[in-house]
Amino acid sequence: MDGKDDFASGAYRILCVDDDLVVLQVRKALLESQGYVVVVVDCPLKALRQDFSVIDLALVDYDMPAMNGRDLLLGMRAHKATFPIVLLSGQAYSMPIEVRVLFSACLEKGSPAGEVLTIIERFRSQRHVKDGA
Repeated sequence: MDGKDDFASGAYRILCVDDDLVVLQVRKALLESQGYVVVVVDCPLKALRQDFSVIDLALVDYDMPAMNGRDLLLGMRAHKATFPIVLLSGQAYSMPIEVRVLFSACLEKGSPAGEVLTIIERFRSQRHVKDGA
């Protein structure tokens, strides 16, 4: 299926940003198996060049070269990204609260797939941004 057709179809579109290519591919396969359209980006600087008007939700890592997840979130918001941005990190629960509250939700990397899908479905059904979860 052509990526443009996916965006035109009205499918829920998820941007995944992580410097770990294996994690990105596994996450993409999981999400696509659930009917989501997935855009994977392995560099936060490349993520900032995406067309945010066609994205419904982002899943971002925290520890990445060039820019961490917090700075990526702030950059995305500065570029008018209005969709939920969910932190998926190996240190999500040990981060200071002042970092965690910036994100729409926070999950530990390695959380069961069902938890990730539940968070996505929660935002999909709400269709609005609420940072500070």
